[in-house]
Amino acid sequence: MDGGGAPKTGLRISFVLLAVAIVLTVVCYVYSKPRFADTMVKDLRQYQRQTGQFPADFAALERQVWRHTNVPDFGPAKRTLTVANYYYMYSKVDALTCAVWAIPSGPRREDVSTVFLVIGREVLRWWKGPALSKADIDKLEPVPTSDDLKVMGMTEQRMIDERNPGNKSVATPQRSAKVPVWSVKR
Repeated sequence: MDGGGAPKTGLRISFVLLAVAIVLTVVCYVYSKPRFADTMVKDLRQYQRQTGQFPADFAALERQVWRHTNVPDFGPAKRTLTVANYYYMYSKVDALTCAVWAIPSGPRREDVSTVFLVIGREVLRWWKGPALSKADIDKLEPVPTSDDLKVMGMTEQRMIDERNPGNKSVATPQRSAKVPVWSVKR
């Protein structure tokens, strides 16, 4: 006698659900962040290491680091770029800090997040929020305050501190909402 109950099978439903959850997590992660943003952060930091400051615009980054055969259109102010269904807006804050907006622009723009990055030599602070409308994009501040970001539905993610190799992600510093997000000393 086997004692009754359900017949034993090779796979339990919990293992199947675990596999599905892992696959969905990986897919969501890949599609939630602009892939080019990681490359841009590395290239901006490379420029900063070579020259001692962040570039004034994308044209300076093109001349020093990118060197494309066919130079992309960086817009009239040389601070915008469209790559892989994301619209990027660049701002130099000071010699050691710059900011980049990564705004979804493709046919599935409502399904992915807007990202705002504040890039320092060794620290990366970033916010994630809903896709912005054309009207919102036209009114964007190049470097907004934390109040501005909250109004847009942007939430700050864990700060990446490359000075701390054992723990790349650290809690973000607390600050007054009226202070520009780049002005807090780290």
